Amino acid sequence: MLNTSFKVNYSIGSIPNGIKTDTFTFFLLFFYSNIIGLNPALAGTAIFIALCVDAITDPLMGTISDRTNSFIGRRHPFMFISFIPMSVGYILLFAPRQDWDLSQNDLFLWMTIFTIITRIGMTLFDIPHRAFGGEITKNYEERTLLMSWREMFAWIAGLGNAFLGYGVFFSSTTEYPQGQLNPDAWFPFALTGAILMIISVLYCSYTTKDQAKNLSKWSGTISLLSILKELKIALSNRSFMIFFFGNLFLSLSWGLANTLTLFVNTYFWDFEATQIKYFLPVYFVGTIFAFYLTPKMVKRFNKRNIVLICIGMVGLLSPLAFILYNLGLTPENGSYELVFFISTFLVFLVTFNIVGIMVRDSMIGDIADEVELQSGKRQEGILFAAVGFMQKLNAGLGTFFAGQVLSLINFDRLNHTAEQAYTLAFVQGPVTTLLMIIPIIIFSMYSLTAQRHRDILEKLKSRT
Repeated sequence: MLNTSFKVNYSIGSIPNGIKTDTFTFFLLFFYSNIIGLNPALAGTAIFIALCVDAITDPLMGTISDRTNSFIGRRHPFMFISFIPMSVGYILLFAPRQDWDLSQNDLFLWMTIFTIITRIGMTLFDIPHRAFGGEITKNYEERTLLMSWREMFAWIAGLGNAFLGYGVFFSSTTEYPQGQLNPDAWFPFALTGAILMIISVLYCSYTTKDQAKNLSKWSGTISLLSILKELKIALSNRSFMIFFFGNLFLSLSWGLANTLTLFVNTYFWDFEATQIKYFLPVYFVGTIFAFYLTPKMVKRFNKRNIVLICIGMVGLLSPLAFILYNLGLTPENGSYELVFFISTFLVFLVTFNIVGIMVRDSMIGDIADEVELQSGKRQEGILFAAVGFMQKLNAGLGTFFAGQVLSLINFDRLNHTAEQAYTLAFVQGPVTTLLMIIPIIIFSMYSLTAQRHRDILEKLKSRT
């Protein structure tokens, strides 16, 4: 059994991705389109290009870390060096200012280059880190608990990052009542996040390196032919294919909704940053509820059923505020009463969403056991690369399509209309719900149950 100290030290490693994911999901498109003035379609395209790079680097990092043998294990060499590109790219991504007078092409190139560098740094750390956690225990329930710890720390880090934004750097001023529109606040916000990333990467890497000796050693050839053969076995696994495409369409729907959140809060609900920060305790409570509920639910129900329930509930709750607005049942826009009103059901939405994420994260470790039974190799690296890529898709696809939506309706940050703001809220709410029907259909076909997993472990034990 894993002790609490290890769980904490390991989970601290999810802080960088929590900060980056929060920033890329909620703030990045807003910064480039509303603060710097980059065309939102170009900003979305920059993210899409970075995703194309991720599609190559993520599985490459996974298969390299699977095959690495060093005195500190297969995963830790990459974890230790990752903070350099991660932090440099992240800081420079938010360095541009309006008075630099950069052209649209220059801003597009700047955003593309440093988004890629930030993501490569995250790939160097996050994929080996996830694979390390998936391999350190093979117990069906304990693996879920460890991933729940990891996801809880990631969410708390994301909430902490959001608090730094809304509660500290984006505070209202006389010149900028909506502090998120203050151009001077963004670089210090990014610099603080980068420092926290560096500290957590180095701390996690150092405090967990001694556990590397408990992992399996890679054996066999490292020829291109053998790599391609093993990749084919891993990536053609039926459970994995269902997992991948279910998450792909879920990333499209939920990522789009998340990316538009700050736009909708600012221009549709008329919230100031100081009001938006009061949603953060709601997210925190939802995170704690999810951390408490997930292991208990996995003991009683198959993971597939939990995921289906969570996606369904998120889909039902997402458009609720928008629907009630149209029925005339919401308090006045821009009021604290509206903040409280939305919070009453937001806590349930957040809880179901995080439970679903925690359970899906633990699924990939189960799939890795099934792949080992088929191929005779531990391939957590390549499989957890898919999980890391999914989180990037969540922000990346959401940003790409949100950018296209903003461009399509000709959204003008300086002279927007009520109709444009209404369209953004409609896309964030009802459209998101409709898109979630697809991942529900896909995940309903997932068949790797707890009993099936126990059978797999028995067969693996009989081989040794």
